[in-house]
Amino acid sequence: MGKPHEVFLQDILKIPGVKTAALVNFRGEFLLSAGVFTPNAQLSAQLGTFLVQMSAAVELVRGRMEELSLLHSEGRITSFVNLDLLIDTPYGAQEVFLAILSSATVNIPTLRMTVKVALSKLKLDRVVRDLKINVRVYPQNLLTRDKMDETAWSLIEAINRAN
Repeated sequence: MGKPHEVFLQDILKIPGVKTAALVNFRGEFLLSAGVFTPNAQLSAQLGTFLVQMSAAVELVRGRMEELSLLHSEGRITSFVNLDLLIDTPYGAQEVFLAILSSATVNIPTLRMTVKVALSKLKLDRVVRDLKINVRVYPQNLLTRDKMDETAWSLIEAINRAN
């Protein structure tokens, strides 16, 4: 995991209201994060899995999506998926998405524009540009009974029946 990805996350942190920016793989694992929120292993696994499952559920209903934003009691969680962004890990290159924890009042258009510009700059870096993925992990892999609670599983079953 290299310096270009760290610079990318630092660019996102410059937006007023952004507390944390993280790169998460489609198994729900936080691979790299920057900011004030440093999740412990249990919380990051739960949050990462939840974000992947939410993205997968939305894609079942609406098809490919780019962004998902959730308001909660302490602010906003925004994920940018389908970035076609890879990060090098000890296990090979993995596809990642961007998760951002921010205040509820963060300027969403500024956030989108900053992510787009920083991503374009990151993808021009030789280290990132030369990465190739061998195995693709699909978010729908986390929509299984053993990875969901009863309420979430019932919702997925209802979505499948409606499609």
